[in-house]
Amino acid sequence: MGVVLGATLLAAAGCASSSSGASKAPSGPTSSAVQAPTSSPSATGPAESASSSAAVDQNSPQSQAAIATYRAMWADVVKVQATMNDRDLTLTDHLTGGALTYFHQAIYLNKQNGYVAKGEPKLLHPTATEITGSGDSAKVLVEDCMDDTSYNLYTADSTLVTGGQPNGRHKTQALVETTGGVLKVSAFALSAAGTC
Repeated sequence: MGVVLGATLLAAAGCASSSSGASKAPSGPTSSAVQAPTSSPSATGPAESASSSAAVDQNSPQSQAAIATYRAMWADVVKVQATMNDRDLTLTDHLTGGALTYFHQAIYLNKQNGYVAKGEPKLLHPTATEITGSGDSAKVLVEDCMDDTSYNLYTADSTLVTGGQPNGRHKTQALVETTGGVLKVSAFALSAAGTC
């Protein structure tokens, strides 16, 4: 993908985002628009505070809305990374908190390097795995296997950026919650290629 990404810690069992935000993006080039995180998501908090993945109804309004928000987030990221305009407010439509900060920083770094992204990631199986709370206070953890094989960074003269992390299938996690009356991804974690 057209962005260098790091992991935001997700309290997977409690579906709470870490206040520390995402890892800072490394400045080195990567052929993929996604770089594997320096740390993997960690689960903290009591397991009984969230629904188990087996108990989450994928057809429930909460699950469907969270998955739609996750997909919309990626559409926004692809749009912005095509130009690497770090001042484009499109990212705020479906991102907030640490997830927004990280994508914004990654886009800024790619812009400084003169890169743009072409193609798009394939979202293979987004699934709501945990729901905590109800109504407007509900938080939904969406997990997916994202394939960035056809989503790469290019220089201004359309040369593929090589080196860095390999493309492939990455396990992703996104915490979706209501912010200002709108569902947004507040925390995001990306695992290395080959993790799903």
